[in-house]
Amino acid sequence: MKIVIVGAGRIAWHLGKRLKSKGLPVSQVISRTAENAETLADSLQATWSDSPAEVLPDADWIIIAVRDDAIEEVAKAFAPYVQDTLVTHTSGGTAGAILKPYFERYGVFYPLQSFSLEHTPVWSKIPFCVDAQSDSDVLLLKKIAKTIGNLVYHVTDEQRALLHVAAVFANNFANRCFAIAEKILDEKDLPFELLHPLMEETLAKALQDSPARMQTGPAMRGDVDTVRRHLNLLGDHPDWQEIYRELSENINPDLRS
Repeated sequence: MKIVIVGAGRIAWHLGKRLKSKGLPVSQVISRTAENAETLADSLQATWSDSPAEVLPDADWIIIAVRDDAIEEVAKAFAPYVQDTLVTHTSGGTAGAILKPYFERYGVFYPLQSFSLEHTPVWSKIPFCVDAQSDSDVLLLKKIAKTIGNLVYHVTDEQRALLHVAAVFANNFANRCFAIAEKILDEKDLPFELLHPLMEETLAKALQDSPARMQTGPAMRGDVDTVRRHLNLLGDHPDWQEIYRELSENINPDLRS
């Protein structure tokens, strides 16, 4: 099949390389920044363009791998040049239905992972959440996802919206707490490595059982004195102090007073 990737960011890079390695080479890369399109296309041995009008007329699958707030703009730009082609985006937080006004065949091909250019994804552990407006295209996307990964789920727009919220809590917010912890230690010349075993144990427990049942700490115990001491220690960082207070009260509403 002829595959076109629109975008040249992190997901486009990793997904393009994975598709190629599994015998599904990308035929064309299109990005509004010509230099980025050419760089990615060269690495994939594909053609490139910075114009939607030059999209391959016989493309079988167009993957829109751009920022959430640019998806509809890109769809509008490509709509006049796309006929009977399956068009999907890779976003977890945007409904597939956003493509409905522009394409007859549309859907979502969402790898649930945080991508960075410096880190090679372990594709066998990445869940692929797929959806499309027709059963045949759902089956096609499932087949492709199974070829390049291992974990494949049919997830509707409604389900994926809440899944994305959950992912932000599990990834982005958790990582922000890691970053705050690192800064707290750094201020006292303590290495962040001190917390690595604890972080690893916390994740291991959460994966083995319900995180709610694994919850520990002063808030869970209702240890008001310790919570108060911690808040006082964070007095020079009112934003961190507020995060600590909100999370503690969320864990144990009895702390609200």
